[in-house]
Amino acid sequence: MSDFTLSPEKLNITQRNESLSSYQFNTKVAIHYFCKTCGIYPFHETVRMPGNYRVNLGCVNELDANVLKVDIFDGKNL
Repeated sequence: MSDFTLSPEKLNITQRNESLSSYQFNTKVAIHYFCKTCGIYPFHETVRMPGNYRVNLGCVNELDANVLKVDIFDGKNL
């Protein structure tokens, strides 16, 4: 699994206040964002690298996430 993150300069968020709500828990370092209309989770600010982002690739218009090679994480059987 990769720890790939985007800096604020690399992520163009155009609808944050109008369309998104956020949720924080525990240390309140990470900020998880959700669409106010449909509830999808498009991105979050990371706990490991505060101020940087991880993105739900299914929310990127120019990307077909179905063609990406993925590794399944089986947390149920750890």
